Amino acid sequence: MGAEDLSVRDFLNIFGDDEGLRGLRWKIAKCSKLRVELIEEALADFYGRLVDARKDKEKLGENTLTRHLADMLTACGIPAKREEDVNGHCDLVIRASGNFLWLGEAKVHSDYGWLDDGFQQLSTRYGTAMEGRDHGELIIYHRGGDSRNVLQTWKERLVAANDNVVVSEDIEDQRLYFRTEHKCANSGCTFYTRHHIVPLMHDPKK
Repeated sequence: MGAEDLSVRDFLNIFGDDEGLRGLRWKIAKCSKLRVELIEEALADFYGRLVDARKDKEKLGENTLTRHLADMLTACGIPAKREEDVNGHCDLVIRASGNFLWLGEAKVHSDYGWLDDGFQQLSTRYGTAMEGRDHGELIIYHRGGDSRNVLQTWKERLVAANDNVVVSEDIEDQRLYFRTEHKCANSGCTFYTRHHIVPLMHDPKK
């Protein structure tokens, strides 16, 4: 069997993990679950790129850092927009056919109240939890060191302050994220949030 005999699905089954094929996978993904998985897969790579170049990004604010993420997502075929008006200017917005909408709100960590502002914006201003519109991400840029501990503290404070928020996936091993779900006050449906911290401290001892 030659390459001309391969269907798109066969091709992706063989080469689908290739980063360069994300755009094709995005084009043929028809369900929200696959689209969210693709977004999170891409962001994992792009967070890593920000971390790898953190020395060059020491003074960048959350808007510029998020613009880098939007540019990388769009370049790989996932159409991300910055500061789109979704009942307020959401930091990162991804739309697709079938009424799909994914939302990202980004904060440079200065204190936990600032993170709570971001979560409340995401969950009460932008998110509606309607079908295909029920996933979002709180992106936490952190330059202070021991990011895992900061994420743990944020999780504890979030749950303590919001009795409707439940942790659905805890922090595990080397992964710097956890997931929550809560009932959207507007629609009454469940909204799912991934809280991901991006460790950007640059303090070499030599």
